[in-house]
Amino acid sequence: MRTIIIGLGITLFFLFSSMPGFAQCSDAGACQLGHFVNENDGENFKLSLTYKNAYSGKDDDVSFHSFHLTAHYDLFKGSTVSMLFPYNIQSGPVSSVDGLGDLILGWSQKLIEDETSSLTASLGIKLATGDENKESSLSQIYQPGLGSNDLIFTIDYSYERFSIGAGYQLAGGRNDNEVIRLKRGDDLIIRTSYFFPFDGFTLLPQLLLIKRLSKSSILDQNSLSENFIDVDKSDPVQINLQVELQYPLNEDFALFTEAAVPFLKREVNVDGLTRAYTISAGLRVVVN
Repeated sequence: MRTIIIGLGITLFFLFSSMPGFAQCSDAGACQLGHFVNENDGENFKLSLTYKNAYSGKDDDVSFHSFHLTAHYDLFKGSTVSMLFPYNIQSGPVSSVDGLGDLILGWSQKLIEDETSSLTASLGIKLATGDENKESSLSQIYQPGLGSNDLIFTIDYSYERFSIGAGYQLAGGRNDNEVIRLKRGDDLIIRTSYFFPFDGFTLLPQLLLIKRLSKSSILDQNSLSENFIDVDKSDPVQINLQVELQYPLNEDFALFTEAAVPFLKREVNVDGLTRAYTISAGLRVVVN
């Protein structure tokens, strides 16, 4: 039975990751904050190492390799601080660029909790530790960072195995990328999930709705002076289905893998976040 379940999980994973489309969060950061999966009280310090592989699609023909170190620390019951530390590699027909990405720091607090439900609020900041001009002659898609300091707010309600939440990312203004001088709009995110524990595994499908609240603004390349223009079709709704499969090796270690499929995609992403596919796998460890 366990062999069948593993085979089914692997099949679903590669099916999702190979489907056409543009599967990603924004991902400017709000999807990374709050909504922690299966985070149990009493596990004071948790570390995760994740590898992500992605491809932009044929238009840009850029491949991505990203390594994420994530840490969660329980300050006290119901209160958790977190850190996401990414290192990104972008490789395409023009060049190959690597460097530290944008650091995300967060704090989550359970506001209400009983035996079957909880309400959790999170506050975070995305710091522009990644260089948006690592290769100054290249477009944003090749840069390790987005170049803005953003504020992130999320709130999540859980009832037994069901969860629903919302997030808002306040974009931190125009960056200093010499090619486009990008200014993103704020992001609103609605998400819902339901986790299925079976035979030692946890399957977590999650539906994400991401709305860019205003068009992206970039430098007008046809102007002799410093003028900025809004990018058409850069603010529609995205809807993604994201699936994570977890398997605990023992009390301290767990493996996980993840894939995403778009139901509805944003047509234009001048922020360089477009992905034709994304697959990831990682290891979680509890440090007692």
